[in-house]
Amino acid sequence: MNLLAFRNWCLSASALLFIGLASNAFAWTEKFDVQDMNSLCKFEPEAQCSWARKAGANQPGVDMHGASMHSMRLDGANLQGANLKGANLAMANLKEANLMLVNLEGAHMHATNLHKANLMLANLQGVNFLDADLSGANLRGANIQGSILTSAKFDNAIWTDGRKCAVGSIGQCL
Repeated sequence: MNLLAFRNWCLSASALLFIGLASNAFAWTEKFDVQDMNSLCKFEPEAQCSWARKAGANQPGVDMHGASMHSMRLDGANLQGANLKGANLAMANLKEANLMLVNLEGAHMHATNLHKANLMLANLQGVNFLDADLSGANLRGANIQGSILTSAKFDNAIWTDGRKCAVGSIGQCL
């Protein structure tokens, strides 16, 4: 590859990387004018649902263990009792979702929006919540053993023992 071709390749790769990083902003947007980036998503084990828009879905008890759900829109969804063990939900939007009794053991939830989500009695063992927003979430009775809570936001969340977390609770309930 000559120097000019290599330079052009680098510019193209940089542009694609920028577009990819810039598009991540859609994961938490409240606007619904963004088209569904993955209309082939199915609610099944090991599904490929990254970028799918399924806000308000009613799928209680669904089995999606091991699914790729990166940047998926599930705000307001009812996934009560679902099996999401080992799923990748990084940057997903689960704002106000019903996740009561859900199994998220070992799930990857980096920078996931769980604002006001119901995680009551959920299995959150070993979940990576790095930079996640759990403000106002209900974690009463949830198992968070071994979970990564670094930089997770817990403002006004209901903690596993039923106490309300103070505003400014980052990485722990204050």
